[in-house]
Amino acid sequence: MSDEHKDLPPEEPREPYTPASPIKRTWAWVAIVYVLLCTVLFTYYLATARVLIGLGPLMVCPALAGLAVTAVLRYRSGQSRGGVLACLSLIGICVVLLLINLYVGIPSLLRNFGG
Repeated sequence: MSDEHKDLPPEEPREPYTPASPIKRTWAWVAIVYVLLCTVLFTYYLATARVLIGLGPLMVCPALAGLAVTAVLRYRSGQSRGGVLACLSLIGICVVLLLINLYVGIPSLLRNFGG
């Protein structure tokens, strides 16, 4: 029985598991949203043979949300430059642009369906 264990190669030392940073996880979720959007758009195209037009403003929204969350996370971890004023101004710009893109993009999306 001890001969069986002698044939096994010695175990290599492994590095301890370190989870991804919150910023990396944020952008991973943004990527998941983009994959789902592209999947839905392509599936709609295959099902109807029509391309939805005017979706540019809606396609920017996940990135703007990810940028705002990244600004908050960088400020909370102490990695931001410019302090709280720069963080709040970047978040404000992202929120305003997000709302403008939703205001322009949703009616454009609905026009594709006759609404």
